[in-house]
Amino acid sequence: MKKSLELAASLCDHLGLKDRQGKVQTALKSINLFKITQYHHVTPQMYQQGVVVIFQGNKVGHLNDYRFEYDTKHCLIVSAPYPIACETFASEEAPLIGIDIGFEHSMIRQLVDEMEAQLGPDYFASQAQSKGVAASPITPQLEQCIERLLAVLHDPLDAHMLGPQILREFFYRLLQGEQRTLLAQYVKQGTALARVSGVIDHVQSHYAEKLTIEDLAEMAGMSVSAFHRAFKQVVTDPPLQYIKKIRLNNAKQFMVQDGLTASVAATKVGYESPAQFSREFKRYFGLPPSKIAQTAEERVM
Repeated sequence: MKKSLELAASLCDHLGLKDRQGKVQTALKSINLFKITQYHHVTPQMYQQGVVVIFQGNKVGHLNDYRFEYDTKHCLIVSAPYPIACETFASEEAPLIGIDIGFEHSMIRQLVDEMEAQLGPDYFASQAQSKGVAASPITPQLEQCIERLLAVLHDPLDAHMLGPQILREFFYRLLQGEQRTLLAQYVKQGTALARVSGVIDHVQSHYAEKLTIEDLAEMAGMSVSAFHRAFKQVVTDPPLQYIKKIRLNNAKQFMVQDGLTASVAATKVGYESPAQFSREFKRYFGLPPSKIAQTAEERVM
């Protein structure tokens, strides 16, 4: 990925990340560029739906007992917003540089439909139910596509005129890869992943409200037991544990980015007991809420 790294480093300079770390939006709204200049031990952080591609450095992620690694040879596919505990390998001399590409749902669905028409309905079939997060090898064809994508991101007009076609090829190449079933299940109605993803979308908007497993199962069109099994298979957490992590991650964001106090953040994300919030926050992040704003700046993907 030598050429890709050169293009990504040039894009960092072009978008104001030459002498600092952070995340910025590129000329295409669905694509963000990020740069990390220091090592971070295993720490929970929110990942949004999409694909993460790294050009230098690497990360090791943990979803409970499920461990995965992504680097310059493997991109990461994330089917729904996840709080993932990650270890980041980066330094000032060799910063981690990458992009995250948001899903284009209609584009991916159209590709899946067209590929099934050409290759048969079993092309995306899988005997095993997928977890919602997985690393996928970067093939030579995918790497060439990524290089073209980085090149057009240097110019807003090029990005506007050529970017959508290159993104379409990017998702097409992913749909030819090892994790094609995961990506296809994300857009196909009726799959367990699609149903769970729909519930997760609801949780993302209503996490501060009282949410019951019965209501979420009904939303997914499943029995409570079937929903619980499907949710845990995809997310690796039971539904209520996932909701707790979403609340804690959002509370942390409110404190770090918006400067809210712990008690205000706790109320904002749905906690009725500040003491319970403090206990669960410290257990999850390893620091009490009062100390979190004093740590290093919020990590980027």
